[in-house]
Amino acid sequence: MNRYLEAFVREVRNRGYAGNTVRAYRNGVDRFLEFCGKTSFEPGERISRFLATYGSQEARRIAWNAVKLFYSLVVKKPCPYQLERVRPRARLPSFLERSDIMLLLSKIRNPKHRLMVSMLFGSGLRVGEIVRIRVRDLDFPSLTVRIVNGKQNKDRITVFSEALSVELKALVGNREGREYLFLNQSGKQYTKRTVQTIFSRAYRESGIQKRASCHTLRHSFATELLSNGIDIRSIKDLLGHKSVKTTMIYLHVTERTAARIRSPL
Repeated sequence: MNRYLEAFVREVRNRGYAGNTVRAYRNGVDRFLEFCGKTSFEPGERISRFLATYGSQEARRIAWNAVKLFYSLVVKKPCPYQLERVRPRARLPSFLERSDIMLLLSKIRNPKHRLMVSMLFGSGLRVGEIVRIRVRDLDFPSLTVRIVNGKQNKDRITVFSEALSVELKALVGNREGREYLFLNQSGKQYTKRTVQTIFSRAYRESGIQKRASCHTLRHSFATELLSNGIDIRSIKDLLGHKSVKTTMIYLHVTERTAARIRSPL
């Protein structure tokens, strides 16, 4: 590994960046260093030309953040190029109707697998969070689950469905609090990839036409709460968003709302 890239990865990890962010920034800096080795432009011009190699605005934004951080942590100089703003594409979050989710869950035959996917929707969890839940994180009297070291290293409290209580209590049994809640047949922690595979298989079998992933269930959780009149700040706390501006994206026109609006023509 290039020594500059190695130094960058080490410094980013030391600062507690999430694994996905480390990988994305590493790829950006690796590509930037390779680009630098093939060109002889001035530093500012070099960065400008490098960013122009990205066709996607989102990919360009990530690469720009990676290069800025590289100059700060490794080069230890101000970045010689300034890009005022990379405007990300404004995407509406995809979500599934409750009937679609029930259909999807019916295609999962393994009770433990179905329980994991149910909690993705019923608690608004990320895939990385569901596999890290420990026995001690569940609080049955209040029907809440503590999410420890979530995105941006934040802890939060969210809810879980009373309908899942019996299954969860049976799963907990007399196990030690420090154990992971969901263990595979080998008694080891599930991987994110396994949960994604479980979802993908059920999604294909369900025949649902909307594009969906595990993260769609988190969007569906937020949309469902919003439709039921839960205030936006409470949803923000349950999801663990840093700013309410992030949660505001769920104030979009859902299909159910659009169905009640008639065209003036």
